Amino acid sequence: MKINNNIIKLFLVFTVVLFNSCETIDLDQTVDPSGVSPDLLDPVYTFNYVQLRLPDFVESANSFTQRMTRQMAMTGGTTYDNAYAPINFDTNWSQGYNILNAVKIMEPKAIQNKEYYALGGAKVIRAYVLMTMVDMYGDIPLTEALQGNGNLTPRFDSSLSVYKQVLLDLDEAITILDTPNVAGSKVQDLYYTSAAAWKTLAKTLKLKMYLNARLAETDLGVNAATEIGAILSAGDYIDTPAEDFAFKYGNSRFTPNTRHPLYNDQYELGGGAYIANYMMWASTIEKGTTDTYTPVVIDPRTDFYFFKQDASLPTNDFFAIPNRIRPVHYNDVEYASFFNSTILTPNTTSNWIKSSVALPANGFLGRDHGDASGIPPDANLRSVAGVYPIGGAYGNAQDVQSSGSAGALGAGITPILMSSYVNFMKAEAILKLGVAGNAKTELLAGITASIKRSTQAVNDYPKLNVRPNPNAPAGPTNQTEQEKIDERTQLYIDFISTTYDGLSGDDQLELIIKEYYLAAWGNGIEPYNNYRRTGFPSNFQPTLEPASGSFYSTAFYPASAVNNNPNTPNNVRTRKVFWDKAAIVLH
Repeated sequence: MKINNNIIKLFLVFTVVLFNSCETIDLDQTVDPSGVSPDLLDPVYTFNYVQLRLPDFVESANSFTQRMTRQMAMTGGTTYDNAYAPINFDTNWSQGYNILNAVKIMEPKAIQNKEYYALGGAKVIRAYVLMTMVDMYGDIPLTEALQGNGNLTPRFDSSLSVYKQVLLDLDEAITILDTPNVAGSKVQDLYYTSAAAWKTLAKTLKLKMYLNARLAETDLGVNAATEIGAILSAGDYIDTPAEDFAFKYGNSRFTPNTRHPLYNDQYELGGGAYIANYMMWASTIEKGTTDTYTPVVIDPRTDFYFFKQDASLPTNDFFAIPNRIRPVHYNDVEYASFFNSTILTPNTTSNWIKSSVALPANGFLGRDHGDASGIPPDANLRSVAGVYPIGGAYGNAQDVQSSGSAGALGAGITPILMSSYVNFMKAEAILKLGVAGNAKTELLAGITASIKRSTQAVNDYPKLNVRPNPNAPAGPTNQTEQEKIDERTQLYIDFISTTYDGLSGDDQLELIIKEYYLAAWGNGIEPYNNYRRTGFPSNFQPTLEPASGSFYSTAFYPASAVNNNPNTPNNVRTRKVFWDKAAIVLH
């Protein structure tokens, strides 16, 4: 594919650039933290650099946020007290500031060369990075940052002031993108095909920020409902899959490796990171289970999200599948299904919900929240991510520890801001802010968009070299796989519609946020924000240890900042972002 060739060429270029221009990448280093040399790259190439580095930044943020929100299993510690340390955030912090600095470096020459497309797009990316860093860390250096020897100890700006600046920056980016670009520019866009699309993204990012700050609108100096309503009324926001903000990976394993990072991790040798049992439970039996612990309500995305390496788990192999003692607090109703309180939170696998019955052989094998025990010989048993979003496998259960030769070979995406996400944002704004519209309509539209986007690989079977999944419940024998998906989609939508109608108030909001959570598989940033803003999903699986310690309201500041900058604020995980005002005890 063309995109693969473009990615390969750009990865090769920037591999050379990084080796020649980047010594260290800490914010507080003693030389200008360039990451990109202005002597080597013009604005067009710097824009390419920024585009390629963005998914690295997002995925390193995911490494933390997906574990906080039980998409991936938190295995670094048994409680929040020991799960993370400041050094775990060095990479994300450095990646973020390298992008910010690259945009700073390119701006004067971009204006001189009239490369407004590249500059405008880069500034939208810069705004996304800044808002994400605020959402993760709270206060961050901005006004005194990136001055090299001019200021080695920049002060930290308040999260509120940075948010205000980002809103102004997005308006500036829109103005730049409206400016005619130099004729004959060789700008290469890895996300969109026009300046108009970047403007649409910029306005959608503003919508996201206003929703995030809806409980702190007075502090931000805005009326969130008015601002969101104006964006929606103007109609220029991400509302179609063609406008999705996502990075597309290639399938090259070597020279360079252009595959999705989680594919690199899970489809080589060793099994890779564990998926959280909660995520797979929420996608399967939380909405209803049979006596054999198979789902009653089939989410069409499940077999695209997750892949079983073994169709029938060796339930009698306590060496390969240990840790089968169910904690007493896992039986608490507060962690049980939102839809049926008799369906308890899982442990060990996605569908083992009762210690009084034998471990079912038909579940997905992941890990529980805070399971930091040793790694058993389960590399070819544990479930891995599927064709969406990482370009993994679909179909017959098989051992995929095959040196990266299974499924779509890693040609997946990093979903950053999808049209389905916006539907859920609109639903919340309608329900909680009184914005014009129908919350239920947006909820169902978001689910439908998510299902279509994640199951579109059904048309790529020749490329995947696999058959439709025989383990999925069968429909009529004359149905095509697409017809089965369509049928299950309608049944799923009907179930959610009926459920929503039977709820009221915050229960309706929780259903919206739960469905947003499922649609956001592959992106932990949005669920992390949602959880802190709303407290939903409220039934997240707790840590195995009953006393988990305080939840991470924000990430730790990185060791590189703490050790080098005396202006770094108190480094505690209970520090909050300005918009986090829900006063909810999270777990």
